[in-house]
Amino acid sequence: MRPRLKTLARERVGHELRLVYDPRDRLVLTDPEGTVEKLLDLLEEGGRTVEELAAELSLPVSDVSAAVKALDAERLLEDGDHLGLLGQEDAERHFSNLAFFESFGTLDRSREDVLRRLRESHVLVLGTGGLNSNTIPHLAGLGVGKMTLLDRDTVDPRNFARQYLYRWDDVGARKVERAADWVRAFDPSIEVETVDMGVESPEQLDELVGRTRPDVVASGIDRPTQIDLWVNAACVRHGVPFVRGGMWVTSGTVWSVQPGVSACRACVPPSADPDTPDLAAIRLYRDGPRPNRGIGPVAGLLGAYGAFEVLRYLTGFEPPAYAGRPLIIDFAGGCATSRTEWTRDPGCEVCGGR
Repeated sequence: MRPRLKTLARERVGHELRLVYDPRDRLVLTDPEGTVEKLLDLLEEGGRTVEELAAELSLPVSDVSAAVKALDAERLLEDGDHLGLLGQEDAERHFSNLAFFESFGTLDRSREDVLRRLRESHVLVLGTGGLNSNTIPHLAGLGVGKMTLLDRDTVDPRNFARQYLYRWDDVGARKVERAADWVRAFDPSIEVETVDMGVESPEQLDELVGRTRPDVVASGIDRPTQIDLWVNAACVRHGVPFVRGGMWVTSGTVWSVQPGVSACRACVPPSADPDTPDLAAIRLYRDGPRPNRGIGPVAGLLGAYGAFEVLRYLTGFEPPAYAGRPLIIDFAGGCATSRTEWTRDPGCEVCGGR
């Protein structure tokens, strides 16, 4: 291991060193003799083991090791042995991704390690319409290595209010094929498979998840009515995280299920579901006319929140934020957000005992 200091600003004020990586945080170190500053200079250069740092500073290895551990706890170090391993083309393509992941890099896992995890990941995307037509570009931009896309529809003029994967010349074409074409044109290194069908049964969905073996499922389909419970059951059975976003007229929600950790969707009976109206209202709503009210900003916002949750599962840069804890966005209230939480049911037929 050769610890390297991240890109940060620092200055000396008297006997103090002030370090700023993120404006929201500031680290002040007392350094009257300049020893810490010399250590930071060497860490900035990189290429030295802890033992080599100690020898240059004429300090005990234990002291330097403790200092390195403290700086790592502040997320100011990465292992230089895990940096500079990308080719020039990949480093340029993922320049901003690497800069973002640097913020979460540590000696145990560098920014490049996080990116490699993404390049090795596979996401099953259920539906390439309103929600996921916004999620898919985010996943492609992040560099997810493989996507399996499912949809059964054709491109329709009414899609253009919110589905920006498609072009007017695509009207009448199979939606899933055009979505795959978009991904391939955007980044030819991403592997894309298509499934041109709808989901008609829980058995069909269970077979799909078991056969494709994704790392995460991102669902944006709402038909048949029981589709969320079907996806939930398949994902829990196969141990695959499940991210879902949707809209209820003037409010949106994003939630996920982390099998074996969070409550699953089946833990929450409709009458007790805190992120929906009461049961009678749900029945009336589902049985009545349901025009799609999703405009571009709505789909874009939900798609971005969903993509961020997928990213959390794929990389672990931070824990899942919405696992059994739905995020609610009020589109009639300045897009204010709130959170609810599901209670895990030990006797749940789907996840109980897992």
